[in-house]
Amino acid sequence: MFPYDAAGSTGEFDEALQKLLTEFETQKSGSTELFVVNDNVYPMGVSFQQLVEQPNIFTLTKGKGDSKHTDFSLIFKTILSDLKEGEVGVLFSDLIYSTESTTAQSATKILADVETLMQTTFAPQTKGKSLLLLKLNGQFKGTYYPHNGGGKPYSGSRPYYIALMATNATMKALLADPKFESLSRFSELPGFDSFHYFTSATDNLPFYTVLLKDAEQAGQFEQSRQERKERSNIVHTLENIKADRKTRGLTIALGVDLGGFYLPESYKADPKSYEIESDEGFKIQKIVAEKGPEGYTHKFLLTTPEPQGGGKREINIRLKRKFPPRWITQTHTQDDSNPNADAFAETTFGLLNFTRGIEKAYNPQNADTYFTISLTLNN
Repeated sequence: MFPYDAAGSTGEFDEALQKLLTEFETQKSGSTELFVVNDNVYPMGVSFQQLVEQPNIFTLTKGKGDSKHTDFSLIFKTILSDLKEGEVGVLFSDLIYSTESTTAQSATKILADVETLMQTTFAPQTKGKSLLLLKLNGQFKGTYYPHNGGGKPYSGSRPYYIALMATNATMKALLADPKFESLSRFSELPGFDSFHYFTSATDNLPFYTVLLKDAEQAGQFEQSRQERKERSNIVHTLENIKADRKTRGLTIALGVDLGGFYLPESYKADPKSYEIESDEGFKIQKIVAEKGPEGYTHKFLLTTPEPQGGGKREINIRLKRKFPPRWITQTHTQDDSNPNADAFAETTFGLLNFTRGIEKAYNPQNADTYFTISLTLNN
């Protein structure tokens, strides 16, 4: 990682590191412990203040370990096993798996190994701990070491990554608690590009309710007698349903709290990200980011041109769980041997295999949805 903070570079890496760690220090001064990671994990032996005051932060890491090789299995095992409630492990890295043995191996062998290693490394930790992976871009100026060995000079933009690890409860607070809002504005970090959140937290059924009398509603319906009898403010069942007089269609406004799902807003607000199952041909017309007093963050408009009516029927909506996201596919390469290649500035060797191993650990059953919510229509 030395070349990301080399003399003459534009300094995005250093700025992002200091900006993020300063936010942690602001929350609790003196709580930041610094380590160098490569072939092992080594205490840096300096304070956060000393790090900030150093013009070239990597001068503080010289002589600690072997910077040409990175054993991510050992690094992640060490970080994850040491994490306590209320702590966040933060790793800045290029995520290129490189041990002494990899220089004599084919790319295919390296990629297969790293996928297996990441799966076995994370599998024992997934029930209680989460990982947020950020992709950033920064100026690289120095020697690049490809997977097949031999350093090559390179000057230009390169991806790098910030991995944040914490217990599920700590990560949930970090991403959702208002007191950590300034800390969690990761998109404001210099060079920020994308992110992916790995978690197996089970509290994933969102709050949702039909928004009665919404301005975009078409047709007539009311909350079920049973829900009214229970004095429920949450509407999941509709009765006395009548199609719109003019269009003969039916449009239902549904408020859903997606705040607990750390996904790109563009994904959450895209109807194509959902599956909808309905005998009456309901479709998701649109999704709008909209906060309401009921506690929802997004309004879904469900519409059908010809409601059938009669009897009890359901509408089931599922948020698709897709891996890999597009940015991981686009950033992945199996050949990093030529720094002059057009895609070199935008790709990372083995990123897909690296992250797919982690995904397999967090999603061993290969679940293809984040949640299913259901509405009942009855008349």
